[in-house]
Amino acid sequence: MTTSAHYPNKFLSEAGFTLVELLVALVVAILGMSAILVANLGQHQSYNTQLQVADARQKARGVIAMLRSDLLQGHDFTQVANTPVSMTLAWQDTTIPPPNFTAVTYRWAANPNQLWRGVGIGANAAAAAAISSAPATQTVFADGIDGFNFDYQPSNAEPNYVVVSLVARASGVDPHYSDQDNYLTLLGNGSWPQPALNGVPLGDNFHRRFWQETVFCRNQTQGQ
Repeated sequence: MTTSAHYPNKFLSEAGFTLVELLVALVVAILGMSAILVANLGQHQSYNTQLQVADARQKARGVIAMLRSDLLQGHDFTQVANTPVSMTLAWQDTTIPPPNFTAVTYRWAANPNQLWRGVGIGANAAAAAAISSAPATQTVFADGIDGFNFDYQPSNAEPNYVVVSLVARASGVDPHYSDQDNYLTLLGNGSWPQPALNGVPLGDNFHRRFWQETVFCRNQTQGQ
């Protein structure tokens, strides 16, 4: 007896995915995409934080570097009301013909918390200082300086060294951060000329960096 093989229809014999299987696959795909998204968001947040911290640190480092350079050159604190938030010093360059006195003035100003710098050249220290301390000759040296303090030792007229304390603020905000730090000056008692820094933390969304440096006035001659 001869028999013939029966081949069922190929398309009818292959079963497709069930609804449950499709739903499981969809859930797995959503979970995988969510994990990737969370990882990317965390990486972006970390990058933004590091960017803001670096910005504040670089701002503080730049201010201190310029102050250090001027303080190391200066030998005449001109006694034009040097205060915790302003300072004028001068020096003479005898290698060039008169007028060869240079004066530099630093001045902190509130709203929007900027540090200004002025330079003057004159026939003597007082003349140069009159130019450098005039607001018209000053330009913004750094912004976002929320705390700034000069501490002159032993006096503001003829210091042997100056302790510079500053708090630099990053340019951008970080919505995932709240500044809860307390910033202290030389004496460690929070005696900033800026009242906002005294007492409680600022509690806003800006990263800040505190920097304090002691600069010895090596060219200062006592008794000038």
